[in-house]
Amino acid sequence: MNFTDDIERFIARCKDRLSTQQIYSLCAVLIAGLLAHGYIIFNRISYHDNAACLFNLGGTYESGRWMLGIIYDLQMMTTKLFAVPVFNGILSIVFVGIAAMLLVDLFKVNSKFIAAAIGAVMVVYPVVTSIFSFMFTSWEYHLALLLSVLAAKIFIENKTVGSFILSVIVSAVGLGLYQAFFAVTIVMFLVALLLSSIDDEFDSVLAYVKTGILYLVNLGCGMVLWAVIRKLTMALKHIEVVEYKGMNEGYSIAKFPALIVDSIKAFVGFGQAGINAVLYQRAFTAIIVVVTILQIIYLISCMKSNIGLKLISIVGVILLPIGMNLVYLLSTSSEYHVDTLMVYGDIFVYILPLLLIEKMQANCKSNTKMSGVVSAVTWVQIISLFVMTFGYIYMDNAAYMKAEIAEEQATSYFNQLITAIKTCDGFSEDMDIILVGWDKLDDGTFVDVDNNEQLEAVKLEKFPRYTDIVRYGGSIYFIREHIGFGNEHVIEDDGTVAKESVVKKMPTYPNDGSIVVSDGRVIVKLGE
Repeated sequence: MNFTDDIERFIARCKDRLSTQQIYSLCAVLIAGLLAHGYIIFNRISYHDNAACLFNLGGTYESGRWMLGIIYDLQMMTTKLFAVPVFNGILSIVFVGIAAMLLVDLFKVNSKFIAAAIGAVMVVYPVVTSIFSFMFTSWEYHLALLLSVLAAKIFIENKTVGSFILSVIVSAVGLGLYQAFFAVTIVMFLVALLLSSIDDEFDSVLAYVKTGILYLVNLGCGMVLWAVIRKLTMALKHIEVVEYKGMNEGYSIAKFPALIVDSIKAFVGFGQAGINAVLYQRAFTAIIVVVTILQIIYLISCMKSNIGLKLISIVGVILLPIGMNLVYLLSTSSEYHVDTLMVYGDIFVYILPLLLIEKMQANCKSNTKMSGVVSAVTWVQIISLFVMTFGYIYMDNAAYMKAEIAEEQATSYFNQLITAIKTCDGFSEDMDIILVGWDKLDDGTFVDVDNNEQLEAVKLEKFPRYTDIVRYGGSIYFIREHIGFGNEHVIEDDGTVAKESVVKKMPTYPNDGSIVVSDGRVIVKLGE
């Protein structure tokens, strides 16, 4: 009886099933992941929602994230929940690594360099950085990324009834964790159509259209299954739809054309919801996109298929920007806005050219003037991809530095505030402490704190300025969990106390007289 031999044989079988290219992509994810995100993985940086959710997963069933709710219920019954950065962060990077391996395998990447490049860009892309500001739920969100890739891979590789059903289930579960990664599944289907056309795998326009319709039906069924389970779980839990970002509002079809325009504008602006806030990032992204368009035109011209197939392939390409920016189409509420966490679909701006480079090497052997031009600009594109990858690693670290500075400043500010409260004449620990006008806090000593162009270059959400943290409504949790101050007596005013005549006459903090004992209460006037 030898248990370890069985374990070693199992590991060997798993390793043998992986191609060299997949191993390269995984290694690239692990190395680049630590370079880009080691700062936050090995330091507990916490503010905003992460301060309020040290021991929970935030919005679950009420936000349509029923699978996240199930994970929450299971963890609360077993391991309990902790926003631990090393475990959550490294597990997140592993999930990105597996997603990269699946993608490399699906698109039959033969180049080890391209496989490694795909892995690197997938983990350094700043959407990952933004998710790490939600460390309390980071691995679940990255599991959603993995499932979105897996859902597409299952059905693209095997268009059978069984694969269709399995793909729909995996897609629905991914949506039940985090809806924004649905764009990844959509774009993978569109990229699969394009690459299959380039490889002359379709014998007619009808074959292309049939495949496209199958992919569309698959996506639709995944959304329907997610919606049905969402409705069922909310009914079982007796939960109403949350009002957050207009989730409780209906969808206006009349506004859909305008949303399409918004998604295209977002794509051609190359800003990617704050990811490319610095001019050089937008410039290099524009270069990458322009060269990608030239590569697509060149590859389609090299196709042996008829003109009809070439034209229908172009239609599929036109849909790519809309698919990448799906999140712009998800809501017609005025409360809804797209932020950095939602735009991972845009990563195909950098992945698609890598796939096309390999296709050019395999499919276009002609030595024409056009091939020479495309070859020359492709070198410019490769350099641009290098610049963007290393630039993202640098900016990821800058975002974490900004977060750490903001947290240190907020900690200092709240410590000073608490000291002022406790030393106020007449203070007693059993008094209610009423915080008035917190969200309108207007402290004149803030003037130069946030006036830093260097830090303002980091536009990623949720990496705010110091003043955003101290004004944030959820900072009551920051004071409790990080500063160690708070009980049932610390109360945020709902506007009632602010209307009292004595409070109206008070100056705002930190001016003298902004903290007073009145009628057995400590009143702290933070803003008008």
